[in-house]
Amino acid sequence: METRLFSPMRLRGLRLKNRIAMSPMCQYSAEDGFAGEWHFVHLGSRAVGGTGLIIVEATAVEDIGRGPETRRPG
Repeated sequence: METRLFSPMRLRGLRLKNRIAMSPMCQYSAEDGFAGEWHFVHLGSRAVGGTGLIIVEATAVEDIGRGPETRRPG
């Protein structure tokens, strides 16, 4: 049986080297709204491992967009 999982594809103007995609996992690990070292290691290892498309978790760059447990006082 032929599989297209590892074959390249186009998604509008984006060329993917394969059809393996990693969805956002919402680890809530952004620091003050910024991706950090954890993201670099976690997502970078997936990219090096061959994932064709990586969608990162949402980050809230303003306090109002963050949950009450992560808002800065004041």
